[in-house]
Formats: sequence, structure tokens, C-alpha cells
Amino acid sequence: MGLDLLLQETKGLSEEALMEVVRFVRFMKIESANMSGFVGLNEVNNGNGKIRTAGKYRGKGWMSDDFDAPLEDFKEYME
Repeated sequence: MGLDLLLQETKGLSEEALMEVVRFVRFMKIESANMSGFVGLNEVNNGNGKIRTAGKYRGKGWMSDDFDAPLEDFKEYME
């Protein structure tokens, strides 16, 4: 039924308009595959339609060399 409706609606369209329909169908196939419930390890959909990619901020942060050194404030509790 859907295919028949698509054929009926596209009758009489110019070649350029038909190619636009083809591009849209291809786009929808890709979107359907992306939203099929499978999320790759590097992609997480955060609910607002945007795809987040792991590693986007890699190398932007830093950690001090003594990060895991005991703090003076807690010295009395660690004895």
C-alpha cells in the first residue's frame, strides 16, 4: 500500500523532483538504520536528537601529578 501511494504521489513530477524524492528515501533509510536501537560504542544519543561522539574533548583536560597524594587536612584520620 505504501509503495502504491508513493508511486501515485510521484506521477507527473519532474526528473529533478523525482531525484529529490530518491535522495529523501535514501536519507530516511540511513536515519532508520541509525535509530534502530543500536548505538555504536562511540555514539550516544542524549535524547535531544544530537549524537555525541566519544573523545571529543580528548587532550583538553589535565590532572596534577600529586592528584592521589594524601591531603594534609585528612592526615589525622589516616593514622
